[in-house]
Amino acid sequence: MAHTPSNLGIVVLEQAGGPLLKVAGEMDRETAPRLADALQQPWASRTVPTAVRVDLAAVTFCDSSGLNVLLDADRQARDRGTVLLLMNPPDQVRRLFAVTGTDEVLTVRPGPD
Repeated sequence: MAHTPSNLGIVVLEQAGGPLLKVAGEMDRETAPRLADALQQPWASRTVPTAVRVDLAAVTFCDSSGLNVLLDADRQARDRGTVLLLMNPPDQVRRLFAVTGTDEVLTVRPGPD
């Protein structure tokens, strides 16, 4: 079976309520560095947002690498006094959160905020 390269699209939208990152595709070992870089952008400005929202509706796959990036971003957000809000996780991602117990750590909203 041939290996298909992972594909991940990330769009960062500046909105009145703080940044919104729309993530689409696979969050895995290959794409984790790009996801981590994108999750650093909201804190690069002088104005620290009160919340960083991440829309996961279009995520097709997430493994432990993607999960670790989200956990690290959540820890960094808390260290800065802000919230990382994960929105619209698809069933596969919600199951991953539940099985690993990270749904008790991460701030997850099933639908749009």
